[in-house]
Amino acid sequence: MSGFSGTVTNTSLHDIIQLICIGRNSCRMCVKSRDKRGWIYFRDGEIVHAECDDLMGEEAFYAIVSWELGLFECDVVPTETETIQESWDFLLMESMRRLDTLWSAG
Repeated sequence: MSGFSGTVTNTSLHDIIQLICIGRNSCRMCVKSRDKRGWIYFRDGEIVHAECDDLMGEEAFYAIVSWELGLFECDVVPTETETIQESWDFLLMESMRRLDTLWSAG
């Protein structure tokens, strides 16, 4: 997969992640929202690592996908770090559950 980029809305980020995973792609996604920046790493369609600020792994992933607006870029920079063992579909479902909880509380 060659690099690509786009604008993030809350639902579109989930869609882009799902497309990367279903396509069994390997890439690094950099997501920027205001003054925040995070990275999600994919290997053969699985999410293997995420980092943002001082967070790593699943908590970093959930933080990144909670951002409502921003930009994303994908490139082919790999990672040897594996901080996530859950499947991508579990991560997306859990992130939606967490967002629903936040929206319900607000």
